[in-house]
Amino acid sequence: MLIACPECAHEVSDRAVACPKCGFPIAEQVAQQQAAARAEAERSSRALTDAKTDCQPCEGRGFRMFQWTDDDGREASGFTWCERCHETGQLPVVRSDGGFFAVAVDHVEAFVAGTLGPDSPHVTALGAEPPPPPSYPPPGRTDDSTS
Repeated sequence: MLIACPECAHEVSDRAVACPKCGFPIAEQVAQQQAAARAEAERSSRALTDAKTDCQPCEGRGFRMFQWTDDDGREASGFTWCERCHETGQLPVVRSDGGFFAVAVDHVEAFVAGTLGPDSPHVTALGAEPPPPPSYPPPGRTDDSTS
């Protein structure tokens, strides 16, 4: 297909490496345009699913263990609540043409809207297949009895 060179408007094949008239890098320009079109298609295809999956930072537990050395030189351990999943151990799953993503609770809207990219630290790419369900039940009551 013939396209106009962005630099000199000379008609050039979209498969040309460079414009024969001015030397403009046509292949690079076409590759950038195609990448931008693919990224826009991926962003517009994002949809929040009803699925949840394990929060990767806390491994589905809602908290993270850590160790430190106290002021006296003794080893100590403790935990901190996981802010990414709001202490639930579960993250919402977003589906798109690019696959499935686990997204931090506070950032789901921005990711679905396309203002947050898949390279964000609040987003984890899960691959082309739906992720497994959470390893643990959601927090809350575990019995059906009323007291």
